[in-house]
Amino acid sequence: MALAPLLVMAALMASPLGLHAGAAKNLHPVVLVPGYASNRLDALLTAAYEPSAPACVAGAGAGDGWFPLWPNHTGMHDARQVPCFADQMSLVYDADADDYRNADGVATRVPFFGSTRGLIGWDPLVRQLEATGYREGESLFAAPYDFRYSVAPPGHPSVVGDRYFRDLGRLIRRATRLNQGRPAIVVAHSYGCALTYQFLLSRPLPWRRRYVGRVVLLAPALGGFTAGMYLLSAGMGYGLPNVTRPTMTRLARSQQSALWRLPTPVVFGDRPLVVTKNATYTSRDVAGFLDDIGFPEGVRPYLTRVLPLWEALPAPMVPVTSVIGVGVRTPETYVFGTEGFEGDPEVVHGDGDGDINMVSLEAVEKEWSNVEGQVLKVVRLPGVHHAGFFSDDFARETVVAEIHEAGGIIQVDCEM
Repeated sequence: MALAPLLVMAALMASPLGLHAGAAKNLHPVVLVPGYASNRLDALLTAAYEPSAPACVAGAGAGDGWFPLWPNHTGMHDARQVPCFADQMSLVYDADADDYRNADGVATRVPFFGSTRGLIGWDPLVRQLEATGYREGESLFAAPYDFRYSVAPPGHPSVVGDRYFRDLGRLIRRATRLNQGRPAIVVAHSYGCALTYQFLLSRPLPWRRRYVGRVVLLAPALGGFTAGMYLLSAGMGYGLPNVTRPTMTRLARSQQSALWRLPTPVVFGDRPLVVTKNATYTSRDVAGFLDDIGFPEGVRPYLTRVLPLWEALPAPMVPVTSVIGVGVRTPETYVFGTEGFEGDPEVVHGDGDGDINMVSLEAVEKEWSNVEGQVLKVVRLPGVHHAGFFSDDFARETVVAEIHEAGGIIQVDCEM
């Protein structure tokens, strides 16, 4: 048996599942930051909303007017609702304001901020943490968000993203105060890792060290991933039936967060990512790629609002545990034939977690392992898919073990 699984099993047997009441009272608070589309999103249609079809207002507005926008169970069972979902889920980039906003007549909210009740797919991990002594609203919290948005570099407005960062900061401070000043363990997954990382960089170093004891990154894609390019060319269907290609591309391209999926030069360099009859695109050719797929309006926000945030990966200077899946076939290069971007590409696979390429998963280790003062632990889980951290028993138990191990070694810094 390999040494790594033995060490993980030993850690599991040593602490979390056998916590007694006294130990449970001394837990460091945990704040969960979900990945893309991993929390609920509600919508409200105002008088300014112009439905694309009569079905788009049928049933909406019942009760207090708010209805579930995501997950969209209505659209799953009624194909007439799919265009409505696209209308209401899409964002608008306002070039004059240099920011993103909802479509006209659509208001949105993120329910249950601070609570795990609004998360999607996290229940197995939440239950396991609760079984080891964590309590909702006391030592266990969550920071769901509107996953269509992101943040922007200094000098560019980002109303929704900036508000989320303020709320996340307040939640982390509150979690610390409720637990006798013990700094929080922030556990993020996927896109939530990218947001958490940028959140840390946006806070002064003394604040980070006072309120964040450790960050546990699950499947971090801090360098983007190849499939992010394909999603912008082909679109996203969200699992809904009979979604047309124009609808899928509209859904994918309108969202601010979609541009954060694109592979970054600092991580991917000159690797060929997309190949057509006339061109080969690397991470340094993203602007040209956006133009060539018919998305020229994405070039400006990519160059001014996204790329400056990911030109380098400075260490956050708080302890980090990175848990990654490895050994899963992952799209590495998309090769389009004579039909160009309208056709189905041949996919060349490489290593990764099924969604995120290994070069991006390992970027944390490559960039931070030799930084003086940066505490870093990397845990590899063979065969664990990007979405498997909560459904795979061994992966989930590993995550719980890492959280408890982190809580046992955090040093409380009370200087502020």
